[in-house]
Amino acid sequence: MIVIFNVACEEEIDFPVPEGGAQRLVVDGIITNEVKAHQVKLTYTSQFNSSVIPTVNDAVVYISDGTIRHFLQGRGNGIYETDSLVKGEVGKTYTLEISLQNGDDYRAQSTMQKIGSIDSLRVEVTTQTVDDDGDQEYYSIFAEAKVLSEDFMLETIINGQRYGTIKNVGYGSSKFVTNGQFIDALFGLVETNDQNFVEGNNNVSIRMSSIDENYKEFLIGFSAQLFRGDDGLGGLFDGPAANVPSNVNNGALGSFGAFAVTEREIVITK
Repeated sequence: MIVIFNVACEEEIDFPVPEGGAQRLVVDGIITNEVKAHQVKLTYTSQFNSSVIPTVNDAVVYISDGTIRHFLQGRGNGIYETDSLVKGEVGKTYTLEISLQNGDDYRAQSTMQKIGSIDSLRVEVTTQTVDDDGDQEYYSIFAEAKVLSEDFMLETIINGQRYGTIKNVGYGSSKFVTNGQFIDALFGLVETNDQNFVEGNNNVSIRMSSIDENYKEFLIGFSAQLFRGDDGLGGLFDGPAANVPSNVNNGALGSFGAFAVTEREIVITK
């Protein structure tokens, strides 16, 4: 069958390449309702088999709420930050403005939604079978929470360090529960042997953020590409990989989000 697939038909296809080369701007930016320096990271796309991620260090970056325009200072390595006293407000729409030295301009918008509260947490040790690796123990973190936004995102923080990467970020919708009230819902799942755990007491936080429709589509698209095929890399009969949806204009990739955030902490003893 493989031989048949290889010789049955052949069609030459020309894929369009963006003007100026294959590089495209990648944006990773967030503003929250916390008082802190909010961060935007700018990079360029690189070749598929390259481990080098080119950073953008000569851009001019602003975040505006329609009244106040915050300048982001470049910190190197593609990172730009607001003043440390900046705080986002629920209900406001924030616009990210990026100007590159080559004259290209980019914009993205996000509206900060209400968030609600996490009222309690409890932990239970559970066991799951992981492929052929045998059983794996997890700390399952259950919560009672009131969610005011339709869509929300969940992150787990262990002793001040976020657990895993973006693939470990959870997201959900409150429209499937009555009045946004979650009762004993699974909000976190962490391997018991994670390197951030130490012997003794560990401070574990569940961080819940409100997200808008654009950022939800970004997370859904990212997950769809990450977990394509049985091994997460795409299978023989999978469709081709596609770019993850972005709310940044002018052909850029990545996302910009305005989140309201709430956290609750629990102590896990190993």
